[in-house]
Amino acid sequence: MSADPPSEFALVDRAADQRQFSFVALALGGTLSLAISAQAVLLLGINSVSLRGTDASPFVDLVIRVAINLCGVAIATLLATRAGLIFRTGIIRIAVLLGCAGAAAACRAAAQILVGIYPSAMLALADAGIATLLLSGTFVFALQSVGSRRRAREAERARLAQAAQATAALAALQDEELHVRREIADTLHGTLQGRVVMLQADLRDVASGLDGLPRDRIDRIREELDALRENELRTVSATLYPEGIDRGVVAALRALVSRVPAAIDVSFVVVPTGAEPELDLGRRLALARVAEEGVSNALRHGLAARIDIVLHVGLDELTLSVRDDGVGVDPTATLSGLRRLTDRLEGLGGGLALTATDPGAELVARVPRG
Repeated sequence: MSADPPSEFALVDRAADQRQFSFVALALGGTLSLAISAQAVLLLGINSVSLRGTDASPFVDLVIRVAINLCGVAIATLLATRAGLIFRTGIIRIAVLLGCAGAAAACRAAAQILVGIYPSAMLALADAGIATLLLSGTFVFALQSVGSRRRAREAERARLAQAAQATAALAALQDEELHVRREIADTLHGTLQGRVVMLQADLRDVASGLDGLPRDRIDRIREELDALRENELRTVSATLYPEGIDRGVVAALRALVSRVPAAIDVSFVVVPTGAEPELDLGRRLALARVAEEGVSNALRHGLAARIDIVLHVGLDELTLSVRDDGVGVDPTATLSGLRRLTDRLEGLGGGLALTATDPGAELVARVPRG
């Protein structure tokens, strides 16, 4: 049974690791080659037999030594790459490492004998042993570099995976919250209101057989139940899950405006006119909450007579402005509701700001389109 082929990401990682190994091996090996050749010719005065006599230039000897050494490093790196050294483990890795280093050192020694740098094979063989050790050390350093790169890459991917899991968990919690809100709102709007209506019908039947004060009391109870159903239950239901939110944020904002008392001059404008932004439910609900909070604060604390709601629909961002002509912003007030909204909007990548205007105040929310 054949193993599954590596994934696209695995192939990319393997290619990157191979490039890292080759770069480090060539850079370090080339530097050592230059340093060793310069030391042998310029500092120690070691002369080659056939290429350099008493009248020959040391520069020619240096260039040839450097060229042979660089070729040896290139051959060793190529062999290690072809043999997949970075993907080997254990004893096999050690064998491949020593084999590639030894083969390259042998090629280097043969070239040195050929051009006459060493007069005998014994000297070239001794030099090949030293070269094997140096190339092996170069490979070890390059392998350590690849290992460090892999660990850093895996740590970064683990961090990103953890962040993705946290984001997914947050999204799941938000979805669950929205689901619970909708279930409760549907229960309040449907089941509980239906029970109240049936109780009113029962009270009406009871009152039809009574006269005088008992009937008046029952009628008052019916009126209070009707007010409870029309006001408190609908308000709580709309707070949990705003009316029209499933049709879009514009529909939800229009439904909110329709609930503002007739004595308040309220306007709602979408810029550009007719724009219908496509947003996920979380962003729609956040903007609806901002509008509700802005209207509520304008009426309760600002004593406003006029409220202007403007939704700016941009290419990448939506901006919702709720402005009133009330008494302004109390610097000593505790803005607990706005603090919760700010946290929610920042979690969506947006923001919330409350500023004083002349007259009144303005609440501005920003939400990316996602």
